[in-house]
Amino acid sequence: MSIANRDESDHREILEGLHSFVERAVMPIQANISDALKDQRLYFDESGEESKAVTDARRAARELSAEAGYYTMFCPTELGGADLGMRNWFLCWESLFATYGAPVTQLPYFILSHFTSGPHEVWNHASDSLRAEVLPDLSAGRLQGCFGLSEPDAGSDAFNMKTTAVRSGDDWIINGTKQWTSWSPSADFVVVYCVTNPEQLKARKGGVTAFYVPTDTPGYQLDSVIRLFGRVGGDEGILSFRDVRVPDRYRIGEVDRGFSLAMLGVRHGRMANTGRTLGLARWALGLATEYAKVRKTFGKTLSEHQTIQNYLAESARDLYAARCMALDCAARIDAGEDCRAEVSMVKLFTTEVAYTAIDRCMQIHGGMGLSNELGLTDAWMNTRMTHVAEGASEIQLRSIAQQLLAGKIDLGFV
Repeated sequence: MSIANRDESDHREILEGLHSFVERAVMPIQANISDALKDQRLYFDESGEESKAVTDARRAARELSAEAGYYTMFCPTELGGADLGMRNWFLCWESLFATYGAPVTQLPYFILSHFTSGPHEVWNHASDSLRAEVLPDLSAGRLQGCFGLSEPDAGSDAFNMKTTAVRSGDDWIINGTKQWTSWSPSADFVVVYCVTNPEQLKARKGGVTAFYVPTDTPGYQLDSVIRLFGRVGGDEGILSFRDVRVPDRYRIGEVDRGFSLAMLGVRHGRMANTGRTLGLARWALGLATEYAKVRKTFGKTLSEHQTIQNYLAESARDLYAARCMALDCAARIDAGEDCRAEVSMVKLFTTEVAYTAIDRCMQIHGGMGLSNELGLTDAWMNTRMTHVAEGASEIQLRSIAQQLLAGKIDLGFV
């Protein structure tokens, strides 16, 4: 049965099962790293990479999720997944973040396969031998990858890519640098995108090919982690490839057609970020609402002050609008529509209103909102990151404008 035809009870059943699994199987593992979740100096090691205890806990949570059938439930059926559709994808991410809030490094957020690190549609385009080598462990949660597209001079403009792959007999030799590669410090492999046809790339007509590179391949190196917002470590890294040799069977997809593969996961990534930011904002609004009922200033509770009421009401209004947009977009995707513009609009609008809502919630809490105790600062920083992740806000505006000017946006006007 198509996900578009499922009724609301099906969605609730999936969410209830997921949350039950988290409480039963994942939270006991998280209890073992609870101190690390509260202290960056325990979460990261001296090099700025996540500690071995955190890496092991994430792997254990992924493996249990895979055994229970949750880890790959959004993967294509050809890869052994359940292909449960975009609406469920969005609802699961939103529900997890609305329930567990900050910090965003908690284990429940790693039990669903993500296109940047786990099995995804891109693996349909890998060779039979590569799928046989990687997919069993990847789908079981034992392996974790990363997505190597961005470079120091090629972020939003990927056509400015410099990393190259040159054919050498039955092999390819890769040279270059990748940056902002999420999960690379703990990755077992990287799917790296390389220039294989400079002329096509210059004409912006392709010229990029994807390759699977295990992180223990000679010539590959994690140069450093990127410490965002002054943290003592990070999940993003700078990678270098120095004469890295991989066999042609490690190539993913057709030569010079890698950009289309990279875009396969972007839509899922943007909708996941939509769910994440909405969930975090809902969680923050719940904290602020309850706090406003008990905190007193000038002889009355914060909830009796008109300004605070406005903050709460404006946040609720914005989150409701964003959620309606997201659900409509997800339904369109599940119906098979081309929703490139709609996904951009949803990601742009949701990340902005969620960020503003969390900022209001921090303000309602006053000085406590700026402390680490409540986790609001972590939610605020994470939501701020989504203004850049999976395409910066300016890129979303550019994409929307291009689609609108080309007459490809139907806003339903009569």
